[in-house]
Amino acid sequence: MLETSGVAMFLKIGQLARRTGVTIRALRHYDEIGLLSPSTRSEGGFRLYDQEDVGKLYRIQALCRLNLTLAEIHQILSVGGASFPDVVDKQVAFLDHQISHAVALRDRLTGLQARLKQSGNLAMDDWLGVLEQMSAVSRYFNDEERHALAKQRTAVEAGYDEEKARLSEALQQLMARGVTADSDEAQDLGYRWIALLMKEVGGDEGLLMKYYAMQWNEESLQRISGIDQVRMNYISHAMAYRRLAIYARYCTGEEIAHLRPHYIRTTTSWPPLIAAIRGHMARGTEPNDPELQRLAGEWTRLSNEKVGGDETLAAKLQHAFSREPELRFGSGMDPPFLAYLEKALQVQHRNPTNNKTRASP
Repeated sequence: MLETSGVAMFLKIGQLARRTGVTIRALRHYDEIGLLSPSTRSEGGFRLYDQEDVGKLYRIQALCRLNLTLAEIHQILSVGGASFPDVVDKQVAFLDHQISHAVALRDRLTGLQARLKQSGNLAMDDWLGVLEQMSAVSRYFNDEERHALAKQRTAVEAGYDEEKARLSEALQQLMARGVTADSDEAQDLGYRWIALLMKEVGGDEGLLMKYYAMQWNEESLQRISGIDQVRMNYISHAMAYRRLAIYARYCTGEEIAHLRPHYIRTTTSWPPLIAAIRGHMARGTEPNDPELQRLAGEWTRLSNEKVGGDETLAAKLQHAFSREPELRFGSGMDPPFLAYLEKALQVQHRNPTNNKTRASP
């Protein structure tokens, strides 16, 4: 208990809020969900918090700053985890990460400063874009993933940046010339682009999808790289035509003719859907979660739309997808993802009104 001259002291919810900076609304929410309930109440029904409650609140707030959800914190505390020494250790480690990131930011800006002095051709808008880019990375990748990306970035062979610049320039030239995405040139460039990105993420399909989401959403990145949403769609369509040529080995000419318009029309819908599902997968969302079930329903709808409602064709595509590594390459669909998705679809398909047609991008 809180003590003043050896006398036990309790804090009302307003007093606790003022002294800790935690809002009254948050404290009430903690009580409602059983995360932090006051030890006692006054005769008038007011919440009263003692020293043990304040200690628990410290642990809750410290764990919140480690980017844990309230559900995760509740689970940790319910099993007797997060002792004071453990929480302090975690906070120290977290601050160490922040310091290392600050040092990395300084190094990045120092390099940028040198480039500006040497060439003088980097606009202020680009400079601000680099800062925005570094902020964006932390929104899409956790510490472990950023470390893995940085390590992989140093491992790629010399000439990587030059190759990426050449591909970006070639892409812009193709589009300026009006070369369609179904051309051999476009398909070859699309594959080389995806292969380059896969090299950058160390072959990790999950990181590739996060990279895609970041590139799609962040205008600052698009300005720096020259790859905006229009160009990303062009690459996606080029890859779709390349995959259609592989599917043609498993389908009749009539089936491919039927598939082509539906397949191309739905192509750009798959990456953001896969990225969203992978986000739930990373957070450990249960298969019956309403939002995940909504995404599973979208998956079923899109799968059906892609094959024009032809379940026989969908089965052929699924068979080809399981046999052809190139169809899976750069799709964001590795075995862990497929297993996670299947569990969500099983829940969704228990409803007899759902269409069971499935297919793979």
